[in-house]
Amino acid sequence: MMSQDLLDPSFARSGPPGPGSGGGSGARRALLVKLSVTLVVLGLLAAGADWGGIVARLSNADPWLFAAGFVVKALTLPLAAFRWRSVGLAAGFRLTRWTAFRLQMASGFLGQILPGSVGADLLRGWFTWRLGHPPGPVMLALLTDRTLALLGVVAIGLVGLPHLIAVAPPAVATTVLGGAVVLVMLLAVSMLVGRIPVDRLPLPASWRKHAMVRRLWGAVSTVTAHLRSVATSRDGWIGLGHSVGVHLSTIAATILFARSIGLPLGWLDGLAIVPAAIVAAALPVSLGGWGVREGAMVAGFALLGFDPSAALLVSLLIGLSIAILSLPGGLFWLLLRGETTATPTKPDAFPTDPPR
Repeated sequence: MMSQDLLDPSFARSGPPGPGSGGGSGARRALLVKLSVTLVVLGLLAAGADWGGIVARLSNADPWLFAAGFVVKALTLPLAAFRWRSVGLAAGFRLTRWTAFRLQMASGFLGQILPGSVGADLLRGWFTWRLGHPPGPVMLALLTDRTLALLGVVAIGLVGLPHLIAVAPPAVATTVLGGAVVLVMLLAVSMLVGRIPVDRLPLPASWRKHAMVRRLWGAVSTVTAHLRSVATSRDGWIGLGHSVGVHLSTIAATILFARSIGLPLGWLDGLAIVPAAIVAAALPVSLGGWGVREGAMVAGFALLGFDPSAALLVSLLIGLSIAILSLPGGLFWLLLRGETTATPTKPDAFPTDPPR
């Protein structure tokens, strides 16, 4: 029933179900934790900021560069939508570009107003399922979408690593490089591990024969087999290209916002420091990335010798641009309600046996 609730405008007013209707207390606790992290980090940053200087920079901002920042940031919306279409094709279901864009807009809008209970990615998956696509391929597409997003930012971060090494302490550059290597190795190992038959797992024989273990390992094998097929498919590489485009648009918008308020941020600077802020904002520890994104941006700008208050302003502009650009998604959300199927595919249709 949650998927239908998400397609009902009354859900935004009433919020997620309460304790007696499906685990609402857990969602509330998660929301409180994320709210606490957001408020604490933003509060610490705000306490040390020069608000007079921030207001002065904002009032004297170059309007053309400021507007260009919004336009470039808006490019992330169709690029993310087309990535979703590509991973859908790789997973076995087809969306038109227009449908993918509408799903991206609707999920982005609800992701802003329901940050503590359901992420924008899961909302996009729910919407896609409600349009009649099988839940198994949709879940595979969600995993692939997040994987490609991570690989895209890692690729950009590695391009900016030489400049980061030149401006940052060795410990910082080493940590970034080590994190990227670990992530890529974990992905590679996970794709290989799925090839191991359940009967050869290093587990007690009684465990290997247990139905739950066999079902779980079947799901793992299916996911890893899908990721391997994506790695060699045209749609997978197109999706990775869209992912890189999304992150490059964010970096370009950051540079334009910075220059509009008088900070001479260059492309090498952006490639070096913005990927860390993108990763921080994606972590599920705050509301919509607020707070952790600003902290990462301030720390990154400090490595370049820029004013922390100006860095805070740039990060706030990025966050506000996301919120503003997502507002039209409310209309797409309302229109999607009339297009969803009354009886979508059963939610237990996730495949647990890898392709033969």
